[in-house]
Amino acid sequence: MQIRFCVAVVLGVALIATPAPAVDDATTQALLTLKRVTREGKGNEDAGPAWKTIVSKGGVALLPTLEAFEDGNPTAANWLRTAVDAIAEAEKAAGRKLPADKLEAFTTNPKFAAAARRSAYELLLTEDPSAKARLLPGFLNDKSPDLRRDAIANELEILERAARPSIKADLEKLFALARDKDQVELLAKKVNAAGGKASIAEHFGFVTFASLVGPFDAPESKGFTIPYPPDSAKDSSGKFMGKGAAELKWTPASTTDPLGKFDLNKLLGKHKNSAAYALTTLISEQEIPCEIRVTSPTSVKIFLNQKELFGRDEYHHGSPFDGNVGRGTLRKGENVLVVKVCQNNQTDSWAQDWRFQMRVCDDTGGPLAGVSQISTLDGKPVPLGFIPAQPANTEDKK
Repeated sequence: MQIRFCVAVVLGVALIATPAPAVDDATTQALLTLKRVTREGKGNEDAGPAWKTIVSKGGVALLPTLEAFEDGNPTAANWLRTAVDAIAEAEKAAGRKLPADKLEAFTTNPKFAAAARRSAYELLLTEDPSAKARLLPGFLNDKSPDLRRDAIANELEILERAARPSIKADLEKLFALARDKDQVELLAKKVNAAGGKASIAEHFGFVTFASLVGPFDAPESKGFTIPYPPDSAKDSSGKFMGKGAAELKWTPASTTDPLGKFDLNKLLGKHKNSAAYALTTLISEQEIPCEIRVTSPTSVKIFLNQKELFGRDEYHHGSPFDGNVGRGTLRKGENVLVVKVCQNNQTDSWAQDWRFQMRVCDDTGGPLAGVSQISTLDGKPVPLGFIPAQPANTEDKK
């Protein structure tokens, strides 16, 4: 019995010391297949078998699957996330622990995709609940929106539980770090109630001044594909032929909406099968990467300095905040931002919205230092998000 026990111990130690098997070619190929799946459905046919291959490999495929996530392809990330969840469930069902140390190292490494780090964090908590208190303070300024959100919510809960006489300064810090719309609005309310001042519009960097031109005729809802002259606009000069052969020219506009909304139905009139443009001039103190984020229920294109950054030809499928994102670089000095907003011919009551919001921010959705917009009131630079006291032609105008 003693000999057999010793042999068992030796074998157990040997198994523990043996390194995990390397990812085989089949797993590598399956991960590549899932990474190629796109929003338009390309690659879906091969995704199912690839998913099964990855899950069948068990725990050895967990970290490689997390590493396969890439920012910017949410469809592929969904396939990979469900594979990660299936692997984790199978490991737990078999009585095997997940590698908490490796999951923590992965979660805290900003080089990995934000969605993957969030998945790793959630798995880590199932193995080590104490990791929440240990890690969340380090995520307050993280590039992962989900980890940042959790960190801010946790810090706010701690602040309010402490019940100190004044937490205004702490609330202001959290407000500056917040990125999600609901958290920003909540924290702005709390900051203002505590005697501070928080501008949601300036925090988000909304464009509140623009020159508008439209409507252009867009037969059969094809405005997105028609290259009207303002696609390449360098300034707000010039005249154009619009819908019904009407002469169009750029007109100044501004908005007093706290979230930077421009209502084109009010500003240009209610039109169907139409396209319109908004142009704003940005001033940057330095060359800097930026994101142009546009919220609209209709088809949108984004141009920066005559270069198309983004386009999406969809109508009335909802208007999620920051649903359209163009990534580019602001050059030092003047930059011309143009957004094309189309309208189709749907007659449903819920398909009449023709509006947009646009903002300029960094890759976390936060404000960019040293970037301003040119006011259409007096031609002077003002901060992004600045709400004019006397708008030239606002979205509130009847």
